[in-house]
Amino acid sequence: MRSGLFLAEFMTGFRVHSLSLIALSGHLFVDLSAIAIAIVAAWLVDYYPQTKLPLNPPQIEAIAALLNGLILLAVAGSILWGIIHNFQAFASETSLPMLAIAALGLAVKGINASLLYEESHHNLNVRGVFFHAIADGASFFGLLIAALAIFYLNWVWADTAASFLVVIFMLVSAFSLLRDSCSLLVSFDIENGQHPSRNCEDSGD
Repeated sequence: MRSGLFLAEFMTGFRVHSLSLIALSGHLFVDLSAIAIAIVAAWLVDYYPQTKLPLNPPQIEAIAALLNGLILLAVAGSILWGIIHNFQAFASETSLPMLAIAALGLAVKGINASLLYEESHHNLNVRGVFFHAIADGASFFGLLIAALAIFYLNWVWADTAASFLVVIFMLVSAFSLLRDSCSLLVSFDIENGQHPSRNCEDSGD
């Protein structure tokens, strides 16, 4: 479902020159990458004794989060580059495909959120995925409003505004992931899994 939505967003965005659709497809690409990285990280954690890696499970998870943050930052940067150099303005008629994709994305994220709602009260990881689905739904809602503004008011700048908001959300998420993952990696000694940061704090006192 996610892969199909990603292809629909990217192909439609490229065809109608919609930065906001391309931005959302980039965000969905990051979601797919995050799922793949999370699966690999979970496998490494489960088979940690057999892998003989010089990393403990929390460090593996932190490195996975770091990779996700870097990918998110790279995609956000490429979209921002497109915003700065701007895409060719498009006519209000092409807002209809944009409106259709926005409605489809909003429906998909709504279904995802409803499926995750109950479990999000009991599982912290699921809660994170649930809030991510809500945030994605909000992005699609913004895209829906932009498409309506373009269609009825011919505000073609609304597409750039919507894509810029998506980029801001991606950058905030990227820096949050990078900060948390780097903080966790620094707090662990790779050799023995101890917390050297505590020693630094003690010496500072």
